[in-house]
Amino acid sequence: MVCAPSWALAPRINYMLQCQGCHGPDGRGEPGHVPAIRATLVPLASLPDGRRYLVQVPGVAQSTLSDPELAALLNWTIETLGRVTPERFAAFTPAEVARYRHEPLVEVSATRARLMRKLR
Repeated sequence: MVCAPSWALAPRINYMLQCQGCHGPDGRGEPGHVPAIRATLVPLASLPDGRRYLVQVPGVAQSTLSDPELAALLNWTIETLGRVTPERFAAFTPAEVARYRHEPLVEVSATRARLMRKLR
């Protein structure tokens, strides 16, 4: 069996390969260990700092996926797990992903907590 390179895979497949192991097939995460993403993707994607956070989370930023693949994966995840139509949120672009992903996010938990407070 020959595996296609990641750039040839649909975002759904990239989610399965890159994200599902921790966040689960439906984005529920693992309470106390891995945050659920279903309910937070859309609100976070609506904030400039939240968008930066979604790209800078180590699992995303350090992924072997290209910037266009990550943008497509983020958009697919927001549409599918967040259950919104593409018209209802500003899509991530490869340029936006490229701008944020190479800035390390050291305080992941503290940043998420701050953003969650901001969303309340």
